[in-house]
Amino acid sequence: MADWLKGNTTGDERIKAGLPPDWVVGDKTGTGAEGETNDVAVVWPPERAPLVIAVYTSPRGERATEEGAAVALVEATRVVGGALGAAA
Repeated sequence: MADWLKGNTTGDERIKAGLPPDWVVGDKTGTGAEGETNDVAVVWPPERAPLVIAVYTSPRGERATEEGAAVALVEATRVVGGALGAAA
């Protein structure tokens, strides 16, 4: 399962983009019919135990753009990563 998650490329612009390049990321992305966007990942920080990060966005009002949702996921991941000691 870990190899399958690590091989996924659909999340390259989501959680993975919000973490330092030396953090290994294995993720599963999703997008809903109403503009919901999510990414769930197992991340392996260097020399630390793996962690699970899940980020979900849901638009209010007008349907969110795919690009806007990706930016929101990256920014949320940067906040979480910063709290975990990731150097941006």
